Amino acid sequence: MSKSGNVNRLAKTIRDSTSLTLTASFRLAHQVNVRPGPPIADAPDPRQRRFEAQLAHVLAESFQDHQLNGALLGVQEALPNGQGLDLFLEPAMAEAVIYELLPRFDHSYGGIRGVPGLRVRGDGRKWTLHAVGLGRVVVARTDRGRIRLPVPRDDEVALWGRQPGDLSRDEKREIEWWADAKGANDVHIRDLLMSRLLRRPELINRTSQPHGFANCYNHHAGDLVIEWCCGDTVEALCVALLAHGFIDGVPRAGAVELISQNSACLGDATVILNRHTSCLYGNHAQAIAEHIKKGYKS
Repeated sequence: MSKSGNVNRLAKTIRDSTSLTLTASFRLAHQVNVRPGPPIADAPDPRQRRFEAQLAHVLAESFQDHQLNGALLGVQEALPNGQGLDLFLEPAMAEAVIYELLPRFDHSYGGIRGVPGLRVRGDGRKWTLHAVGLGRVVVARTDRGRIRLPVPRDDEVALWGRQPGDLSRDEKREIEWWADAKGANDVHIRDLLMSRLLRRPELINRTSQPHGFANCYNHHAGDLVIEWCCGDTVEALCVALLAHGFIDGVPRAGAVELISQNSACLGDATVILNRHTSCLYGNHAQAIAEHIKKGYKS
């Protein structure tokens, strides 16, 4: 199909799946620089989606603006694998990814860090992360190197070595908090979209490619924010996500809200995209990237 045919097809898809006008849909579709293709497979089980969503949520809050080589959540490739998901991690960030996800009680924080109920098994080159009653994700480095499990810090108590069904009281409380998420308008939409983010690293990593890092965080259990400065506009990223089925099945009224040229909300503000109007780093970007890299080596 010709480029104009792709634009027309995508514009009509956007119009039909959102509350945007056809004019706005065409404006978006003209910006796409990825070929629209079949939607990336969703996790087939709602429990798996919930698990993947919490992984994405924890990683976003953990890494914020400390990524390497453009791996926003530490992930460079994601492959659906039957009921589960295989993630291939940026090698230098791989051990940090495992550490941030594994549950531990942090005495200085006064609560649980990581994903409550998550347990781990594997051989050092490939680790299966699983949570009782939820799902599983297999992680490995993109270079297939070894990933060491972390040693808990002085003020932490590791919980990941417990039996899968042996949940601490604090883990049970955190699991209930995530399931009931007061900050989410609809926890099912939250689980779907955050799971989809984890499954689309080649798209979301476009925000961090210009400098090797961007910024991600959350306000509560109901949202995930991505901020960047150079590279894709907000509209270009939106349409790239839409072209790959990101808002399929989301109610039209809240599917996409273009707040401005530099800000958009997807899924009733489940995913928030913000782009700064000018470069935040200029000539200092490379030095900042080197500083981040040294932090992972220490």
